[in-house]
This record gives sequence, structure tokens and C-alpha cells, in this order.
Amino acid sequence: MSLYIKNILVCVKNNYRRFIDMNRSRYWKLQLCGTEAEMREIAGRICRNYLHGAWKSVDPTDLDFRRISGGLSNFLYYVALPSDTSKLGGYARENSPETEESRLVKKPILSSHSFSMDEPKKVLLRIYGQVHGERAMDAIVTESVIFTLLSERRLGPKLHGVFSGGRIEEYIPARSLLTKELSEPALSMKIAEKMAAIHSMDVPLSKEPNWLWKTMGKWMKTVKEERLAQNATGKNDEEQSIIKQLKSVDYEKEVEWLKKFLASVESPVVFCHNDMQEGNILILEDEIQSASDDELYIYSKKNQYVLTQYDDTNTSDSIHSHISDSGEPKLVLIDFEYCAYNYRGFDIANHFQEWSYDYTNPEHPFYYENQENSPTLEQKEIFIKEYLKHYHTNLSEDKEVEPSIDDINQLLCEVDAFALASHFFWCLWSIVNASKSQIPFGYWEYALSRLDTYLRLKQEVVKKDKYGFPQKRKICEVDI
Repeated sequence: MSLYIKNILVCVKNNYRRFIDMNRSRYWKLQLCGTEAEMREIAGRICRNYLHGAWKSVDPTDLDFRRISGGLSNFLYYVALPSDTSKLGGYARENSPETEESRLVKKPILSSHSFSMDEPKKVLLRIYGQVHGERAMDAIVTESVIFTLLSERRLGPKLHGVFSGGRIEEYIPARSLLTKELSEPALSMKIAEKMAAIHSMDVPLSKEPNWLWKTMGKWMKTVKEERLAQNATGKNDEEQSIIKQLKSVDYEKEVEWLKKFLASVESPVVFCHNDMQEGNILILEDEIQSASDDELYIYSKKNQYVLTQYDDTNTSDSIHSHISDSGEPKLVLIDFEYCAYNYRGFDIANHFQEWSYDYTNPEHPFYYENQENSPTLEQKEIFIKEYLKHYHTNLSEDKEVEPSIDDINQLLCEVDAFALASHFFWCLWSIVNASKSQIPFGYWEYALSRLDTYLRLKQEVVKKDKYGFPQKRKICEVDI
């Protein structure tokens, strides 16, 4: 990591809270507290201050501006320069040393030479929402550090600017993968390559693998004192029945058992994404040539605009197509909320569990569970072999390092063991969000589903003489 980035990150950590307190009032209108005109004006001012070229002179009223999504944590806005170049005339800044008379007069229209090749024509403006408590603020700081690093390493969206109330990010159309696409060989191998790139990073965060246990410990406190407290009740009979089943489990004892079991599994600690589900994996759509000018636009079948990345130095992706130079799909990972140093077995196992959960159900509980779609041993082998090949290559000077059969079998054991941790982790997460989140989702049903699977897998482990995880067979030379 460059000294420049290190200094930036130190500055962010030391001054972020003070900056937020001093400048929060500037951006409150973008937190859905202002009129459309007021929000557009603030967005234009932010882009004018942190971007260059035509952004310095365009009138906010001429910008293409719209809200994408948002909630209590973030407010997202799409901001783009007007396609009509005649609207890129000079725009006097509010605090510029000009006379009132000259401020009312438009400056000459900018020529085509006013643009620079690296100037973004469209950006995503992220405004931080409500922040409560020390831990919430620490989470924002940590996420900002991670985003900056991933941007520098070209593993995440390009970072165009950071200000006290949010940041300006790269914005290119793409779509999330579908659950059924996770099992497609070409996509699965590409996901493995992306995960290997993340795992091979050196991030200036604590290298101790305590994120998993700290997070579960925090959630268990909420579960015990609030969500599953003695007086906790459901909204209907079905919910009440689920709560009763969830209350029958001693979560503290389960964590103690899980810690003891996983302590016997040797799994390297790496920088993990920790939430590699299909919604956080984007595929770029095809690009088409505009008939009106020489600019390239990205075409999206669903007209869905989301974050993406530029060239990835650790993968074979090209920039403007969903197919890379080598004929492989171009993917990008997003949502780094849960990124932390953790056991690699957890990250891969967690991804495999997502093959069985489809979150596109339009009706309650708003997800489908299809355990029959879980990856087979052969599908796991393909993913793990590809992952290890890229992971070892990233860390060595050799062009390509082929994993040994022993390496593949070892990681298979890690993945099968940490599947229990994945199910228990998201069970707790779902219980915590059951009575708090405003997002329509069957949190109680999902918690029970993950808990049932955890208990079933645990029973298989307990049946063994030693804590060796049950596996039908190991791979051999013939398999690969």
C-alpha cells in the first residue's frame, strides 16, 4: 500500500467524527429533507468541489439527477453531466470573487477541449444517513478505509472523491447475478478468482480473526435481552410458533461448542468479504455505440444502474464488456459492510450456502429455499481448485501455481466445517433484524431455516468419533 493512501487513511480515522459533526448540516437536505431543487443544488455543489473539467462549470439545473435508493444508512444519487454540450457553459460559484452583475451572465460555452479523458461523465453520490453510537461510527470509518483500498487495488468501484458527509463513486450500469447463475461453471470460476484477489490483499486492519465471534457476541446480547426475551411475542400465531422454537436453543452454549469445534480446523486467516451472495456480485452488461456521438454507453436490459469497477489488476477482466479479453464473464464485487479478517473457510462456505437461497420471491417470506441446489462435491472441487490457483499465483512470483490434491482436500474440509458457522451467524443476524428492519423480509422464517440446517450439520459432526467432518469421499488424481 502506498504511503499516500496510508496517510489518507490515518487522516480519515483521526478526523472523521469531527468532520461529520461540523458538516452534517450541509447534507441534511440530501437525506430526503429538502426539495428536489435544493437536493439538486447541493449535489451539484459537491460534484463541483470534488470533480474537475465540465463539472466545475455546469449549472446544477442542467445535471441529470435522480435518487436511486436509500434508507437509514445511506442515500444514493445518480448525477450525470447533460448530454447536450450547449448546456456546459460557465456556472459562477456562489462564493466566487465575481460581481453580482457578472454572476447573472453565462460564461462562453466550453469547447470539446474542456473535457479530459479521465473525467467521469456520470457518478454515484453516496450520502451517509443516520449514525447512532460509537460502534456505528467506527463501522463507517472502517468501511471507508476498505473502500479506499479496494478502489486503489482496482477491486472495487473507482473512488472519485471523499467528503465529510459521504463520497463520490464510479457509476456504470450492471446487474446482480441470479441465484441460479452461481452454479454456472464459467461464473463460478470467475467468482473464485475474485475471491482469491480479495483474500490476497494486505489491509491495514487488525489481523486477529475476532470479527466473527465479536459480531455474534454482540448479536447474541440483543437476541437474549430483546428479540427472544421472556416477554417477546409474535405478530401472529405462525410467528409466535417460530419464536417459541427459537427460544428453545441456548445460543451461548452453541457458540461455545462452535468455537471448540472450529478450533480443531486449521483455516488460514485472510481478508474476507464475508457476504458473497448473488446480490453482491455484479455482471457488466454489453456496451453499445451511440448513434448521436462518439461516447460509449452501457446497455442494461433491466435499466438497472449499479456500481462497478474498472480494470482489475488481479484478474483477466477488461473494462467495458461483460465478457473479458479471455472470453470470461466480467464480474465485480460490492457491499463491503462485513469485510474483515476472518477464516477463509468461512468466506467460501458462506458463498456455497447462498446457492440454496433465492431472494426474489415477491411474496412472504420473500425468499425461496432450495437445498437441492447446494453445490455438489464436484462443483466445490472446481471452485476451490480455481480459487487456490489464483490465490497462490497472486502471492508468488510465478505466473501460475497449480494447487496440490492435498491443498484442495484441506480446503474442502475447512469449507464443510465452517458451513456451521455460516448458518449460525445468519440465524443470529435474522433474529436481530426481525423486529427492527423496515425491509419486507421473512426474518423469523429465515432464522429458523438457518438454525435447523446448523443443528442438522452439528448432529452429523457429533456422530463422529472425533471432530472429523463427514465427507463422502476425498478427491484423487483422477478427479482433476
